[in-house]
Amino acid sequence: MPLPKESSFTGDYVNKKNHLDTFFLSVGIIGACIILYGFTQHAIPQLYYVTGASLLLVTAIYFQLTYFIALELILLAGHGAILLGIGPVLQAVLPILLSIQFLAYYILSGRLENIFRFVGIVGIALLSIGFASENQWIFFFGSLGISIFAFYQVYQGYKAALLWGIFNLIYVGIAAYNLIRL
Repeated sequence: MPLPKESSFTGDYVNKKNHLDTFFLSVGIIGACIILYGFTQHAIPQLYYVTGASLLLVTAIYFQLTYFIALELILLAGHGAILLGIGPVLQAVLPILLSIQFLAYYILSGRLENIFRFVGIVGIALLSIGFASENQWIFFFGSLGISIFAFYQVYQGYKAALLWGIFNLIYVGIAAYNLIRL
């Protein structure tokens, strides 16, 4: 006995969703590559960081990943501050204050239920400070914290978080390389 056919409406929806998932994941991968390319630039790398973070933000919004939306917004604020030249103190303080606000959001909403989320939020703050101060140790631990949380999200079933997990592991490798080279 043949199996009943799936309705074309459901099939079209599934195919369209798969294509959109692939498209927005590709947008995020392009954003990550632009940021990585920015590491090789000595003249205004923040322009690449802002462009790449904007594409990653679009991906995070599409997949409704609240943490990664906040991550990209905080990084955009930090890199925007550097592009605007508001001074090194404010460049470091702005992302820290936004990270504290993000932590307060999770505490007040009751969503700070495990250590992984806390590690991720601290990772955002450290990564932002590492970018602003160009301190490789801070950059290393910030990227490590974000990648730990991202892989935890993948474990929880949010497969798109793998993009941030792999991307931040590359950051960890870059920071480790720079530390060894010093």
